This record gives sequence, structure tokens and C-alpha cells, in this order.
Amino acid sequence: MSLEPPQPEKAEEPSLPADAPSPARLVNPNLTGSLAADHVALQNDLIQAQELAADFQRQLAGKSNEYAQLKQILEKTERDLAHFNEGIVELRAERHRLANEAMRAVAFQTKLAKVTSERDRLRIDLEVVRHALAQKGEELMTKLHDRDRHIAELVVEMVGLRQALEEARKGAHPAPAAQPASPPISQSTAAVDDSDVEIVRAIAR
Repeated sequence: MSLEPPQPEKAEEPSLPADAPSPARLVNPNLTGSLAADHVALQNDLIQAQELAADFQRQLAGKSNEYAQLKQILEKTERDLAHFNEGIVELRAERHRLANEAMRAVAFQTKLAKVTSERDRLRIDLEVVRHALAQKGEELMTKLHDRDRHIAELVVEMVGLRQALEEARKGAHPAPAAQPASPPISQSTAAVDDSDVEIVRAIAR
């Protein structure tokens, strides 16, 4: 008894008769239509995928443009932000300067008020001093007039006394007739009296 496995029957297939059925008949006749439908569906899916890819490509191009625009906007925003920061720094410096100017203005205003009050006080003091000087001047003028009048009275009294003295001298010692060259005392006295009278008149004026 042999233990070898039996040979397959395929080895004898070439010796089959001509009327044996062909291998194509073993294929499902509906398979071709199904494959064709699947092929058409795949083509449709491929077309749709291509259209979708083209749409995605267009969207990507649009996104790229949007990205470029956003990048430009971002760069412009950064420049504007830097300029804005510079403006903030300048505004802070200007604020400090204005604060200093305001403090100086307040100090100047306080000083001006102090100087104004001092000026008003000095003006009042000046008016008081001017009024006092005016009164003092009037008093001095009155005193001067009184002194001039008293001097004039004294001069008149002195002139009268001189005249009386000259008259008394004439009566006590008559002048000799042998000395006509010397001027009489009465004439010199009269000249002195006339000058005194003129002085009195000038003072009285």
C-alpha cells in the first residue's frame, strides 16, 4: 500500500476534450457591470476629489493672500504700535513739563499775589506819607510866613529904633559946619533904613 498523496487532477487538464467548458464561464456575468459601475463611481469620485482639491487650492491661495494681508496688517500694526509708544513717551515728557510749568505758574501766582499785596501796602503807606508831607509842608509854609512876618516886624522895629537913635544923636551932638566933606550919619542911616525896608518888602512879597 503506497503512502504518497494522490496527484491533483489539474495535471490532466490539458488533456481535456475540446468540448470542455471555458474558464470565462466561471466568472460572474454581473461582475463586469458592477466593476464598470464602480469604475464610473470612482471616476466621479476622482473628479469630485479633483474639483475639491482645486477648490481647496483656491481657498489655500485665498488663505495665502489673506495671510499676506494679515502679515502686512500685523507689520503695520507693529509700526503703529511703536509710533504709539513713542507718542506715549513724548506725552509723558510733555506731561512732566506741563506739571513743572503748572507748579511754576502756581509759585509765580503766589509770588505775584504777595508782591501785589506788598505793592498795595506800600501804596497806602506812600499815600499816608504824602498826606503827612503835605500837612507838614503846609505847617512849614505857615511857620515860614509867620517867621517872615515876625522878621519883618523886627526889621521895621529896628529901623524905627535906628531912626530914633539917630535923632537922639543929632539932638545931643549937633554936627559942626566946618566938616562938610564927611557924609552925615543921618544919610547913611537913611540908606541903611531904605535897604532894610526893601528887604522887608521882598520878604513880605
